[in-house]
Amino acid sequence: MADIPVQIVLRPYASALPLAAFAFGVGNVMSGAYLLHWVPASEASLLAIVLLAFVAPLELVPAIMAFITRDGGGATSYAIFGAVWLVQGVGLWVNAPAQSHTTALFLLCLAVCLVLLTIITFKGKPLLGAILILGAIRTAGAASIARWDLPLVGKLTGWTGLLLAALAFYSAFAFLEEDVTGKLSPLTFRTGEAKAAMEGSLDEQTKLLESEAGVRKQL
Repeated sequence: MADIPVQIVLRPYASALPLAAFAFGVGNVMSGAYLLHWVPASEASLLAIVLLAFVAPLELVPAIMAFITRDGGGATSYAIFGAVWLVQGVGLWVNAPAQSHTTALFLLCLAVCLVLLTIITFKGKPLLGAILILGAIRTAGAASIARWDLPLVGKLTGWTGLLLAALAFYSAFAFLEEDVTGKLSPLTFRTGEAKAAMEGSLDEQTKLLESEAGVRKQL
């Protein structure tokens, strides 16, 4: 039987990075403000609505788009963050106890995931790597709050969340500028393969296409 020619069609999509970063920033502002008591405990249900209706969906949509656009690292990060915002939103909505072994263990596992993601991400996108490692620190702080309810750690975790939000807003602007102009932006600090992805030729972008998950027979 003669070999049947196979065609692989690539479609251009807008970057999911800016939307994910903006949503992540808003989520950290709101949760940080809650830890710092700028948002009173009596408004926990309203905060839950913000996390469930705004933050989580705007993290999960970029996760799907990142999978489609062959960015496995970004897709994994966004999907994890989106699910975490869902968990936090539901927890606030049902008035789950602030101190909980389950919550502490969950957040500790999340911090480990973020550290591992940082190791991979930092090689090409140090800006996103900085967000992930700062997110890991904040998550570890939240885990200690859930376990021991330390007021000082709560304040430090809240301020860390606000710093994380500022970094997320900066990265959203930088990656949005890059996506709009179609050119590498120095604001994103890309290196290695991430830099080559913006400056390389089409042949360089597709040279390993046959080994990617959407093409090969098995994951």
